[in-house]
Amino acid sequence: MKQKKRRDLIIISLVLSIMLLSSGLLWASGSNDNYQAGLKAFRKGNYQVAVPKLVAAISDNPDLMYPHYVLGLTYYRLEQYKFAETQFKKAHQINPEHYRVMVNLGRAYLKRNKLGQAIEITKMAINVKKEDGDAYNVLGRAYMNQGNLQEAINSLQQAAKLDDENYYILNNLGYAYIQTGEYKKAIPVLKEATKLRPTVPYLYNNLGIAYENTDNLDKATEAYQKALDINNNYTKARTNLKRVKRLLEED
Repeated sequence: MKQKKRRDLIIISLVLSIMLLSSGLLWASGSNDNYQAGLKAFRKGNYQVAVPKLVAAISDNPDLMYPHYVLGLTYYRLEQYKFAETQFKKAHQINPEHYRVMVNLGRAYLKRNKLGQAIEITKMAINVKKEDGDAYNVLGRAYMNQGNLQEAINSLQQAAKLDDENYYILNNLGYAYIQTGEYKKAIPVLKEATKLRPTVPYLYNNLGIAYENTDNLDKATEAYQKALDINNNYTKARTNLKRVKRLLEED
């Protein structure tokens, strides 16, 4: 009788274990389905569709890093930077050593003008991965916004050294040179940026500023005109072009 009772208890325990395991697998599967659907929508640029899927994935399992991270990226693309910051911070809490999480948290801090925090988190990212230019680029932008132009140039030079085919980094470095009045240094950097991405109008506008301030008005005219050829509604380039044309007429 005792043996039968013990056997029944074992069978009941096994059944309960199987039920718990099955429910756990179903729960994990549902969480993953939501995450995969959110990730797919994000990659297609359907950010409004991605948000509820990723929120559901987080609700199912708040301890997973990637749903928080991708939701942060989604909010960032939607220009909802406060929400992006919150999700990147949660992802960072789950995995404090994740390089891309720290870089994107730095970007969110930049957008919210939290410059000290942007500098701190990107320095942490650099300690994790010194051979990538993205963290140096964000760090340089934070220093530039802070008015610390020499530190900005130092960081952006390192970013360009590590990733010399990134037009965005080169533009930031060129613009930092413009900010410090080092126009001759800005010219080759911005020219290289236009070669890498010839369809971006602000690259030509910045190049025009550098040419104009080295008294190369013909080259400045060409650069401003190129910016307008790409985007005829580019007000800054149009204003700059008019000014340079007046200067050429006075000569």
